[in-house]
Amino acid sequence: MTRSHEATVDRTAQIAPTAVIGSPFRPLLDGRQVRGDRDTVIEAEVWVGQFAVIGRGAIIGANSLVEDYASIQARSEIGERVVVAARAWIGMDVTVGDDSVIKGHVGDSARIGKRCRIAGDLIHRQLDPSLAWDDPGSREMGPTVEDGAFVGWRAIIVGSVNIGAGAYICAGALVTKDVPAGHIARGRNQIMRPNEWSGELGKSPFFRETELRVAPIRLWGRRRTTRRGGFPSWTGRESAVRG
Repeated sequence: MTRSHEATVDRTAQIAPTAVIGSPFRPLLDGRQVRGDRDTVIEAEVWVGQFAVIGRGAIIGANSLVEDYASIQARSEIGERVVVAARAWIGMDVTVGDDSVIKGHVGDSARIGKRCRIAGDLIHRQLDPSLAWDDPGSREMGPTVEDGAFVGWRAIIVGSVNIGAGAYICAGALVTKDVPAGHIARGRNQIMRPNEWSGELGKSPFFRETELRVAPIRLWGRRRTTRRGGFPSWTGRESAVRG
């Protein structure tokens, strides 16, 4: 284990010579600085590719892969065995669960569960674009994607919506409202059950596996109420850039 005042890197990690570890976030437009309250941590067997950037205070879990030109901003936490694909962008204060694959753009403070694949964009609404880009009043909550969900290529998830466990968001879809667990979303907020889909997708083993995972959660949910998505509530920490 190698440790400095800014980063802790496991000795088994492989980091390309052009990668940047513990990169400070840019100054904000009004002169404020984004603070990192912890060291950057690179855990065992992590692989970081050429020209990848990992921000100050980020945590990269064991056996994860950060491919060439990927960017992970300050204070984000990436689970174990996660693939952050080439040129993917993950904003500040994002959480990504174990065994996920991130290919798209993930805006600040988004929450992504375990076993998710995100090839689209998770972004904020920006309800008042007249506010300065770094204005504290412009902060908005990011989307939440629950365990096992799939977000297809160039799909766009906008605002503080919840994508349920095992949901399937089709390529190119625009989603601005919650998608229930195990459902399909296509086009502009067209949401349906798999058995309502006329093509092969509705018969995919993906949905049978989802039902097996979601059923125990539903039963458990009748006995006890949890926070949406099973994630801790947003902490409201300062966010400089809205994804």
